[in-house]
Amino acid sequence: MPQINILDKIDIVLSIYNQEEIIERVLYGIFKNTTTPFNLILIFDGCRDRSKPRALRYIKQYAPKLLKEVITRDTPNIFETRANNTGFKLAQADYLITLQDDMVINEHGWERRLTYPLRIFDDVLAVTSRTAQDIVTLSGDEHQYEHRASRELGTLSRETFAIRDVINRGPIAFRTDYLKELGYLKETYAPSNLDDADLSLRAWRDKHWKVGAFWIDYISRLEWGKSRAKDSMMIVSASEQRHGPQIMHDHRNYLQSNQKHTADIHIPENTIDYTRHRTLVTFYYWLTYPIRFTSKHTQKKLQKKVREIIHTLLPRLGIKNSKEHGIKKILISFIKK
Repeated sequence: MPQINILDKIDIVLSIYNQEEIIERVLYGIFKNTTTPFNLILIFDGCRDRSKPRALRYIKQYAPKLLKEVITRDTPNIFETRANNTGFKLAQADYLITLQDDMVINEHGWERRLTYPLRIFDDVLAVTSRTAQDIVTLSGDEHQYEHRASRELGTLSRETFAIRDVINRGPIAFRTDYLKELGYLKETYAPSNLDDADLSLRAWRDKHWKVGAFWIDYISRLEWGKSRAKDSMMIVSASEQRHGPQIMHDHRNYLQSNQKHTADIHIPENTIDYTRHRTLVTFYYWLTYPIRFTSKHTQKKLQKKVREIIHTLLPRLGIKNSKEHGIKKILISFIKK
């Protein structure tokens, strides 16, 4: 059994671009499920909506005891690569996790699980919960990969840490000292695309540090993403055509050698150093969580359906059921009873 480095504090880096509709939900996922003392580093990247005031108000009202410091910065729509670097350089803890602003964490103790491979293997730079893959070729629009271990594709099992050439986007956990030593993300790959692949390949070329994927539960919906909005700095098609050949040029020797370090390492669930179980405190966050939807019609339909279910079930539990009682009041009375 390898020795586990203690996780006593962590930095969570979140760059935000015009996410006023879901920012409370994203923060709620962090507050509800993080079980380690943490600093929250927020980079508001050219936001022109109410993302920042909504986020700061929500943090002030519902911040859990484990939240130690909130660090905020405003950047002028420089997008993920540079915005993430801004946050990374503010990190203070031994480990940091970067999240995308369209992802809601849905697993209690997620930060201990995602950092676990970093804390038992000294030669690991980064762990994603999205995709790890080996590069075949990146030529213009033609991007070919093999041995893809992906939560989204269903090819990454719960207890497998999949080591591959490169990883793809957040949530990603890093060893902060290793990330600093590599010089963070290369901003020549800005506004964003394959900067994570370049970092992975540099880590192996220069230090023989590895990267991989390990499963945690989160929710991310296509309609939540703002990274490809017309007014964003990210132009995906142009950056893919430019950055693919750049990766092949910068890392030609390794990619052409075909000397892969691909491995699937079994990490049993019962070995991970989770610290606590769910309590009534986490249920309180659910009760006080402000559910928001981009569509008012969707919100009203869901609220109506929830009320129908609640008012049907509660009489069977011996709880007063009337239209004058709000859902949260009824649930609170049920808990007390």
